[in-house]
Amino acid sequence: KPFLDPFRAPTSDLGFDWYFNEGALLGLGLFYKDIDTYVQTTRENRVFNTIPGLDPSLLAGTTALPTDEFIYNFPVNTSGGPLRGAELNYQQPFTFLPGKWANAGVQLSYTYVDSQIQYTTSTGVPTIKTDLLGLSKHSYAGTLYYDGDQFSARVSLTKRDDYLTTAPGRNSSAALPVGPGNNDVEGTKGTTTVDASLSWKIDDQIQLSLEGINLTNEWNDQWIDSSADRSVSYTQTGRQYMIGIRYKF
Repeated sequence: KPFLDPFRAPTSDLGFDWYFNEGALLGLGLFYKDIDTYVQTTRENRVFNTIPGLDPSLLAGTTALPTDEFIYNFPVNTSGGPLRGAELNYQQPFTFLPGKWANAGVQLSYTYVDSQIQYTTSTGVPTIKTDLLGLSKHSYAGTLYYDGDQFSARVSLTKRDDYLTTAPGRNSSAALPVGPGNNDVEGTKGTTTVDASLSWKIDDQIQLSLEGINLTNEWNDQWIDSSADRSVSYTQTGRQYMIGIRYKF
């Protein structure tokens, strides 16, 4: 859609890092964004022949008529809203341990983000003020690793809270205000995933590797309506395993 303003957000960042040992770090990052032009996708039911620029010939070969109603997506600008958050990072190689255990280490992070966006209809009328799409308020990540001269391994855990995917939600009743019980928002349930990898260096030329993704076999659970929590899609990709060999000439 032409004449849309791009995303704009004056941003402020403040970071503190403490390197308390070789390879070790404790860091805190604070950030604030004032989102003043947010592009939102809206949905609206309209009769085909009432939309300027749509030629009836586009329906040729279908059973649809120009007088039929279709669902249209419209990108529109909204007034946006503030976004604020903090990120905490910690990494520690276990160099204080004896022998080969000194090759191990850990990396941990936590992120908190809060943002409220004013959403509108396709005509620009304010409807609902809620979280920024795709935003989890709390996110965690951790990695335990071992990096030796011949053998390396790591296991990582990633966890995120629920997040919204559509606001306002689809198929809400025009006779009721947008809110809980009227398909106010759509979202995805939070997930916890575990990945792991191993590698073995046979010699200076050959290296073998084994990688596992989504070892917890996490499901993708999408829902609609913040109060009714009706299921939209419940899918599973399963665990994935990959074996590799690398040869260096």
